[in-house]
Amino acid sequence: MTAGLLDFADLAAESGVPTPRLRLYAEAGWLPAARRDGNRLGYPPAEVSTVRMLAGAEDLGLDADTLTVLAATWRGGDCSTTQQRLAAAVTARLDRVQAELADRNRQAVAAGPGTAAWATEIGGSASLSQDAARLQAVSAALTTAAHDGPCGDDCGCTTALAAAGTTYHFPHDPASGEAALACDLAADGGDAHHRIGVWQQAPARVERRDPLPDTPDGVALRFPFDVDLAGTLGRLAAAEYRCCSFGSYTLAIDGTGLRLEVRMPGEAAGMLAAVVGLPDKEVSGAAHQP
Repeated sequence: MTAGLLDFADLAAESGVPTPRLRLYAEAGWLPAARRDGNRLGYPPAEVSTVRMLAGAEDLGLDADTLTVLAATWRGGDCSTTQQRLAAAVTARLDRVQAELADRNRQAVAAGPGTAAWATEIGGSASLSQDAARLQAVSAALTTAAHDGPCGDDCGCTTALAAAGTTYHFPHDPASGEAALACDLAADGGDAHHRIGVWQQAPARVERRDPLPDTPDGVALRFPFDVDLAGTLGRLAAAEYRCCSFGSYTLAIDGTGLRLEVRMPGEAAGMLAAVVGLPDKEVSGAAHQP
């Protein structure tokens, strides 16, 4: 029965997916051929949930071939198969994002904290962390989602694709028995890019970077004594702690001047090196973790 067909405008209004995007889906073959009912040409109402799924999967950065497969399995009526395909695609995408994140951190170390090139790489790293957090949230939701019945607005795939990623979990070995380090990306208003701007200004005042005697995964940033700078560094350290509470940030003022000591677990050594730099004369190639 063809009653109730939806044209592009109707489909866009019902699904929340803009008409230009729907036209691209049709051109890519992700929508079926439009049906005709008298003078009306359009799509059955069931396509509303299909295009919502496609938009959610595309927003995760899944490629065209994957979207083609997902569209077919979604219409096939087996949510279990669709979830398996979606979970595999999300895992593969997450692996690529985390590899790019690690590479961005290495490039930031090579560029040197505070430089324009550093700001570009760290800004890209922050965006990739947000992408990874979303992929991690969707992946986690897929592992607990219901698998029975057909796909639709209330199936496990739809629920998982709506998962909000506000926490980035560092790669870790599950066999270690310890929880993964996590950054709360929503902390401090979620404005990581603003903190990057502040960090970009701070290195210009650094006199030197010293290793810390109690840990290989830390650095002491030494500054000339300045009351305003001390206030800026204190606020910056507090903001970083709200995001990455697994780290330790100590601000000291003594006869040697102003000192900010930053300590991180080994899993976050790459992030530490990328953001604040390595101790002077240390080989920068060690920054291998995001």
